[in-house]
Amino acid sequence: MSTRASPSATTLRGRWLLLARAAWVIIAALALGLFLASIPAYVSNVLTLGQADWMGAPVEAPAGLVFVLDLLGVLASIAAALVCLTLAVVLFWRRSDDWMVMFISSYLLLYGTIMAGPLEWAEAFYPGWPSLAVDVVQPLFLTTPTIALFVLFPDGRFVPPWTRWLILLSIPLSVAMLYLPPSYSWALMGMIVLGAIYAQIYRYRHVSTPTERQQTKWVLFGFLLWLVLMGILGVPYSIEMSLPAGSPLPWWTLVNSAGWWVALTIVPLSLSIGVLRYRLYDIDIIINRTLVYGSLTATLVVLYFGGIVVLQRMFVLLTGQQSTLAVVASTLLIAALF
Repeated sequence: MSTRASPSATTLRGRWLLLARAAWVIIAALALGLFLASIPAYVSNVLTLGQADWMGAPVEAPAGLVFVLDLLGVLASIAAALVCLTLAVVLFWRRSDDWMVMFISSYLLLYGTIMAGPLEWAEAFYPGWPSLAVDVVQPLFLTTPTIALFVLFPDGRFVPPWTRWLILLSIPLSVAMLYLPPSYSWALMGMIVLGAIYAQIYRYRHVSTPTERQQTKWVLFGFLLWLVLMGILGVPYSIEMSLPAGSPLPWWTLVNSAGWWVALTIVPLSLSIGVLRYRLYDIDIIINRTLVYGSLTATLVVLYFGGIVVLQRMFVLLTGQQSTLAVVASTLLIAALF
């Protein structure tokens, strides 16, 4: 038989409410301070014209194009951070008496400053700041909260009860990740993440109410879509990293950077919709259309590039040289198929 938590199971009262709000204000003040401290770094990057990306590597493109694409990446990072911070404030304003909502709001404050760019930009700007963003701060301050989010969402209960150990184990692992080889760290973290995913599946099938199932769909859809986009964006990034040291970067690396920052807003948006229960049942339509149009887009992309390769080879065999007609013909074919 399915069970459900009381509507007031995560409601805060009395001193606990005051402590939770005070803790949130402290976290929000630190996040806002870090964001404000990063603004000079953003401005300095925009004012730096030339053939370079935001890390100073040369880029194969005219200076004007580099400036525009670089500005797009900077604005995308700022927008991602502001989306996270704004959503965190909205959650606090609407339901600050619910500790689960307060936890998610605090998570968005950390996510927006650590993941969305302000910390990385700030440490690159201030020479006295240690380089801690990716190697230290992200593992220490986002690992355990992320595991807790998977374990506790949406009703704040440990379902099944043993899932509390996943959170406890993630704490020493977060510290160990600073010293263990990456292969061991990811293997151990992968086991904990699989346990958290199983907990969500178990909760969804045996415990969750219809409304809670829709909330879970929103959040899981956001995480899965984000992972897919990260995988796609990781392909050009790996190409960039494989280039010899000192080689100029292709111009599209700057577009890839902007796409990275924009993709980071997917998880905060899906979390906020799930928590606020705004148009929950639209998720079924969104999932359906994503699967349909995602499959269609992938098929058309494969056909497009495959058509170019095949037609180019045919032109080489027939005329002994390549022709732009292959690209034109493939484009017309894809337009007709679409």
